[in-house]
Amino acid sequence: MDLRQLRYVVAAARNGSFSAAGHELNVRQPIISKRIRELEDELGVFLFDRSTAGARLTPTGEEFVVGARRIVDSFQRLSDRAKASGAGKTGRMVVGFHKSMSSGCFRAALKAFRTKYTGVEVELMEASYVELRAGVMSGTIDLAIVLGDRGKTEFLDSMPLWSAQLVVALPEDHVLAEKSTIYWSELKGERFLISNDDPGPDIRNVILRHLAAPSDHPEIIMRQLSRESMLGEVASGQGISLHCERMQLVPEHGVVFRPVHDGNGGIRLGYIGCWRPDNSNPVLKNFFETFRCFD
Repeated sequence: MDLRQLRYVVAAARNGSFSAAGHELNVRQPIISKRIRELEDELGVFLFDRSTAGARLTPTGEEFVVGARRIVDSFQRLSDRAKASGAGKTGRMVVGFHKSMSSGCFRAALKAFRTKYTGVEVELMEASYVELRAGVMSGTIDLAIVLGDRGKTEFLDSMPLWSAQLVVALPEDHVLAEKSTIYWSELKGERFLISNDDPGPDIRNVILRHLAAPSDHPEIIMRQLSRESMLGEVASGQGISLHCERMQLVPEHGVVFRPVHDGNGGIRLGYIGCWRPDNSNPVLKNFFETFRCFD
């Protein structure tokens, strides 16, 4: 007994004839008849009464076809699930990202992916860059989303996902708060508050790259603070800070955000996704296709 024979029995019972079953399954009628006869010989019972009018189930056949239909349907569901999993439409994926990543493109893209691929479980993990890289290398994280360019992740494959506008957070009573755009030259001598958590070190490098002249004198203070606490320090006049995306703050926070420009226009910092080259999780491809639409 095999699955093919069970399919022939179910189709013949549904259609009331071997020829109609053959037409449905695109199989020649003599083959249908032969395979069902072989099954009957194996079982030692007749499943169908054959006549010129067609094929009618015997009482034994009626009982048999109930179980056969259940097996065929179960196999089809199993096959459909396997195909969906192979196509990345079902399954599980662990995505790591910076603890301080704000709810901009990342959250919008994640929502779009979850809406489209409801059969995929996406588990999120917040960690530092060092922890994210180690997780990807060990296989506990499928994909890490970090600030930087493709050259940052040695031994890992990577892909640019989106970029974010660099903005400066200023106390609302700061002398630059009335300006709509801030240029690097206007930030000389400022006191920058930077988080020790990622992407804080990357932000620090951006400051040093743009304010590298001896006359610039930027003061960079690294603190173990969350983004919310850092903005609280800005509001109290302890310094200014740089962020990768604009946040919506209620007025009492006392902070305003302004885009930072250089001579070529706004400063944008890129995010990349990185993964192990041998990661065979089929969900990755669909994940990338969704996320690349959110630049």
